[in-house]
Amino acid sequence: MNNRSFNLFCLVLIILVACKDNVPRINKNQVMANNTYVSVLKETTKIYLNAWSEYDTLLQQSITIQKVVRNVNGENVSYNQHELFKSMHFWYRAMPDIKIIDKEITVIENRTYVNWVSTGTNTGMFGDIPPTGKVGQTNGISILTFNDAGKIVHEIAYFDMLSLMEELGYTLESPVMN
Repeated sequence: MNNRSFNLFCLVLIILVACKDNVPRINKNQVMANNTYVSVLKETTKIYLNAWSEYDTLLQQSITIQKVVRNVNGENVSYNQHELFKSMHFWYRAMPDIKIIDKEITVIENRTYVNWVSTGTNTGMFGDIPPTGKVGQTNGISILTFNDAGKIVHEIAYFDMLSLMEELGYTLESPVMN
């Protein structure tokens, strides 16, 4: 019987070793650090959108690097904070009540992917074009890239400019054919 008990013990041991979970364990400190990092990036993203809504260039300056790059609908529109602030001024001048609100923020590594909605009333000059007084809304997505210090270094934003302009009362004319 002693031999049989030994064989049974060996069989159980082999089964336990074979079924062992080989997934590496993440310690509690790593999980807490990752959760903190994700929270910081999400909060900074919310602050970024709020700074646009409040036309707060000082707040924007505190969360972006000096040479922040902003790309909108496939075109680089700014290469530093000063140009970013000029872009903010353009939109704030056209729609002083502009609000940009996040609908969803996803963090992957050092980037946030934010789905947002923007609304505003065209009560100011849109470049050289007088105001229409109409309300416009657009949905968009931004990808914000952060450096190791948690500051924004790059934004890629996409939104439907044509639909927004049409809501504000602007029209698209047919092209002139020769």
